[in-house]
Amino acid sequence: TAAVDYMTEVKSDCHYVNGTEQVRFLQRYSYNQEEFVYFDSEEGRFIAKTEFGKLDAEVWNKDKEIIEQEKSYVETFCKHNYGVFHSVTADRR
Repeated sequence: TAAVDYMTEVKSDCHYVNGTEQVRFLQRYSYNQEEFVYFDSEEGRFIAKTEFGKLDAEVWNKDKEIIEQEKSYVETFCKHNYGVFHSVTADRR
């Protein structure tokens, strides 16, 4: 039988308005290129995109430590790296 590959991917997005004045952090979870659940810092919770993601969203949303860690990425990931991200995208213009 042929080998079968499956891919799980996590992507982190930072969206900036007026520099670091308003920052939205999204963490997206995909399985075989289909996003099934994501965290939205503006909502403060995980949101299921598919049936497959509903259980993960329910379990993760009940765990205050996971929610606080995800929320903290606005400061520790997005704002911390703003200068790096901004200089890279500004150079592309």
